[in-house]
Amino acid sequence: MLLSSTAYSQTRKRSTAKRTSRASTSFAEKQQAEIRAGRERIASQIKTLTQFLYLYASISKGIETAERVNRSHEESSVGLPPEQLERNKAKVKDSIRNVRTGLDELEASFRNNAALHAYYPSLAGVAKIGQTAESQAAANSFDQAGRSLIAAVNKLADALAAFR
Repeated sequence: MLLSSTAYSQTRKRSTAKRTSRASTSFAEKQQAEIRAGRERIASQIKTLTQFLYLYASISKGIETAERVNRSHEESSVGLPPEQLERNKAKVKDSIRNVRTGLDELEASFRNNAALHAYYPSLAGVAKIGQTAESQAAANSFDQAGRSLIAAVNKLADALAAFR
């Protein structure tokens, strides 16, 4: 009777050890998946921002040229009616607001995720840069807003490089 009791307890210890090993492996796999997803979100944001900046450069230059033409009252094919120019500015401002929202969400996802929290310091502040760009665009400083967005891309690239 004593012998069967010992055999039972040994079997229990072995199965418990296997469960712990599986649980820790599962946790590590989930954590690695979260880290991979975080890297992919940063890379996606970099791609989106660079495409936006490519288009933004010519749009902001066009707005600047149209304003200069309208101020000097020159007749040109570049000049836009003031109401059209204001609609274009509003669209650009709205686009920058959407970029800022995306940066806010990205930063918050790292701040609030335990698996990504170690990488948060390299990403911290990118939402503030987006907010600065939005403020600059609201003040019709489109060139400065573009420069701020380039700074955001640089910060995102640095954050991506911080991943191991």
